[in-house]
Amino acid sequence: MKYYLNNSYQFLQANADCSDCFKCPQKLYIDITQNCNLWCNMCRDKISLHGKTMSFDLFKQIIDETSPYVRSYSLFNWGEPLIVKSFCDMVRYANQKKRSDCNIEISTNGMLLDKQMIDFLVSEKVDLIISVDGADKPTFESIRRGANFELILKNVKYAAKAYGDYPINKSPGFYISIQRQNQNKILEIVKLGLSLGIIRIGCGLVVAPKELAAIQNEELCRELEKTYQFIDENGMFIEVCPTKVGEFVLVGNKYCTMSNYIVNTTCNATMVSAVIDYSGDVYLCCNVGERVGSIINSNFLDIWKSEKYNQLRNKVNDFDSMPDRCKNCTWFNRN
Repeated sequence: MKYYLNNSYQFLQANADCSDCFKCPQKLYIDITQNCNLWCNMCRDKISLHGKTMSFDLFKQIIDETSPYVRSYSLFNWGEPLIVKSFCDMVRYANQKKRSDCNIEISTNGMLLDKQMIDFLVSEKVDLIISVDGADKPTFESIRRGANFELILKNVKYAAKAYGDYPINKSPGFYISIQRQNQNKILEIVKLGLSLGIIRIGCGLVVAPKELAAIQNEELCRELEKTYQFIDENGMFIEVCPTKVGEFVLVGNKYCTMSNYIVNTTCNATMVSAVIDYSGDVYLCCNVGERVGSIINSNFLDIWKSEKYNQLRNKVNDFDSMPDRCKNCTWFNRN
């Protein structure tokens, strides 16, 4: 099943209620913790994230202010949400306050995704994404250090069964971080997922740190093309994938030489989404970027509509002044 969008932000903007966009982001990442129970090579080696978890009171403050407008809450960004002791209380509270057309989603490494937790997520209608970066134990555990490959597969299999009645776009999904170590095994990961009952797939390119980043060449394009073909032939669903790989751009389900096409690099994330971290700091997008303000001493909706936020919205599309993180952003084809 083909669903090749440039990225989820464009989908949000295309379907946004413009009257609400001016008031509040359509998608809000609430980074309830930056702690993690794993030490993944592309993440934890380069940043220091420990002892940082959002209080339940701060979480309730965010939900109370934004729930009339937000259409998607993502309760994750840099950490593992399932390690938060008040996680279930947070989900219940968000569900009580949110709009009827708003979804709640999490992304997890799967280690704590036991039967009890899965049953809870199903009962609360939480969209579930599981990070899986290898189809075999050595690759998987060398990337996601501290993980137990067999345990995660067991958890995934139960999750796929528990969500069995959900529509394909709401079923548990795999997210694959494509990097040097696994870029020739993407199809194998998707096949593994299908064998466990996973039919929803997302993938994206790792661009930092450089020594781990995917090599964006024609060989990677061919691997991705084979993967897309397998997904189509098996009635699976791909909701996000790289539209630009090096000098190639995705056209249909084939990567073509970019010189023949005009590639859109305009960032619209700042128009439809925002991130609030564990401490209440507000950032432009899930790639963090620049800090805009803090809800500890300001109203979030005032920050969203502030002059500083508007200046930064313009800045992210000006190559001479944009933050360094924006210059190689794969979501907006700047890789």
